Amino acid sequence: EEKLDDIFFRLTEIRDWIEGTLIPDTLAIAPFYMDDFGYGKGCGRYAAWGVFDKESRDPADRYLPAGCIDSNFKVSVPDEMKITEDTAHAYYATDNVLQPRSGLTDPAWPEDGYNVDNKYSWTKAPRYDGETYEAGPLSRVLVAYLGGNKAIKASVDGALSALGVPGQVEVLLSTMGRVAARNLEVLYVANNMVDWCMELMAAISAGDSDYFTEPATTTGEGSGMWEAPRGALYHYEKIVDNKIEQYQIIIPTTWNVGPRDASGTPGPIEQALVGVPVEDLEKPIMALRTVHSFDPCIACSVHITEPKTGKKFQTVTSPWGVK
Repeated sequence: EEKLDDIFFRLTEIRDWIEGTLIPDTLAIAPFYMDDFGYGKGCGRYAAWGVFDKESRDPADRYLPAGCIDSNFKVSVPDEMKITEDTAHAYYATDNVLQPRSGLTDPAWPEDGYNVDNKYSWTKAPRYDGETYEAGPLSRVLVAYLGGNKAIKASVDGALSALGVPGQVEVLLSTMGRVAARNLEVLYVANNMVDWCMELMAAISAGDSDYFTEPATTTGEGSGMWEAPRGALYHYEKIVDNKIEQYQIIIPTTWNVGPRDASGTPGPIEQALVGVPVEDLEKPIMALRTVHSFDPCIACSVHITEPKTGKKFQTVTSPWGVK
């Protein structure tokens, strides 16, 4: 109880700082960078798998809901089987388009080396229903906004009004909009964290401490679709006799930083860079801001090879760090 009291105190401090400093500073600084709302849109499609379960534990009933927003700004329920990864322009031994349940991870350096007309990335190119989709805070905020989340809607509408563009949600589809959405989302999460901590304190006081259940079987397969801070996170695992036989991951940054696919369509970050103003070739600050707005982490694109033995290793990243 003492530890939870300390956690509760810290959470209220964080929430108060977000409300009293982060959001006001965001709204005070943004008017000086209104041009940044005019570029960096990206692919114009957004995916979020949903995060923070409610008491129902229903994946369709989460504090931040799941949804895929198409180019017409229509939201649909995500379908795992529509997720694929394309390796036409990535450093893998074979070119294919596979659903993660049958995915392959066999990195191979191409004979022609780094060649933007051929292969130029260690990252696969994820696609949903054959199209590029952006993952991240902007995706989560847009899905929640269009889904009628009252707190998110009030926060977004309030920010748009403060910036002099009331009701114009489309301005968020930009470099600065991506940054603003991240800050608005964290206010919503912080408010809920205070409530969740209070619920946890009450549950423990009532003697509810059943937080772990032994697995019912040691052979089977399953997938998980959740949100890491950077966006949509997908894990697939197949276990036989308590041993992992197949494991595939699509992390948020893979969605955003992935290269062109077999049809030549670039990933979201590449598309977002098209049309970004560059006033100084030595200091392309607008391009840098656009990439940073996605907050990419390419640790999962790191591969290690040992020429003497021919062994290959790939880093695997969880939401908590690199392993």
